[in-house]
Amino acid sequence: MAAAPTARGAVTAVRRGALTAVPFAVATAAYVGVFVAHQDRLPGRFATHFSGDGTADGFMSRTAALWSATGLLLGLGLLFTALTVAARDKSGVRLTAAVGVGTAVTLGYLSVLTVLANSDAPDAAAVELPLHQVAVPLLLGVATGASAWWLIGAGPRPAPPPPAPSLRLAEGEAAAWSRTVVSRPMLLVTAAVALGGLCAVAFASWGTGLPLLAAGLLCVAFAGVRVTVDRRGLTVASTVLPRPRLTVPLDAVAGADSVQVDAMGDFGGWGYRIRSDRRGFVLRSGEALAVRTKAGRAYVVTVDDATTAAALLNGLVDRQAGERG
Repeated sequence: MAAAPTARGAVTAVRRGALTAVPFAVATAAYVGVFVAHQDRLPGRFATHFSGDGTADGFMSRTAALWSATGLLLGLGLLFTALTVAARDKSGVRLTAAVGVGTAVTLGYLSVLTVLANSDAPDAAAVELPLHQVAVPLLLGVATGASAWWLIGAGPRPAPPPPAPSLRLAEGEAAAWSRTVVSRPMLLVTAAVALGGLCAVAFASWGTGLPLLAAGLLCVAFAGVRVTVDRRGLTVASTVLPRPRLTVPLDAVAGADSVQVDAMGDFGGWGYRIRSDRRGFVLRSGEALAVRTKAGRAYVVTVDDATTAAALLNGLVDRQAGERG
């Protein structure tokens, strides 16, 4: 009886991995097939990058063009497949699969389009790829990504946990709670962004690659946080960089609860999120610590054992109120 859920979970992981892997496999096969079929009609110097007016401004050898695009498609395929399988929450699976499928279609289409543009060209410098042709794969990528999002579905939302109690603390008693939260999907996203930046530096320009590398560094800052509740209140700090850092003093806390959040549905994504009614660090969907301030603001931090953290924070607030009363 206990093995059935595990098997069913394994099948689900295989299916959602296949949903991301198959488009990349098809895109890679299509690119290699078209390249080989047109190999005798391609110039020795291959146009790989195009300016805003559609003229070629980046080149490499024909062999390098074949292997670089093939390697990029396969590498991204493995990365997005791993991301989809490793995602712990439903919204993470949906977003990763949607972005992966859309990337496979867009990149595969553009790669094939580049081969066709180079075919029968007397010289790579004469190759052109108008921008209106690039719009087609972008639209197809968005459409197929949205289809993958729809196919996976939102899934049932878990029942909300009971309200967090207040942990009674004696006068002078010291108590603290701390947990580290690491988002493996965020780490994989960081690797994907950094890989894209390195590829852009290698095959395009530093101006294109540096923003991606900077974005990868920013992703690292949000990939892991340490959440601490003690006599000072709530502290959330990056495990890698000094910033970002969130501090809610105990004097400002009105109360705390353990809640269930959907990263995509409730906050529109991951990282440090700001909404009109609340803000905080959202590294995944699931259990989270929600802290209300006396000023009416709410902070949410996704972390395991949030019920204990909320109970301790409530106990510290109650003890402080009792001492002042």
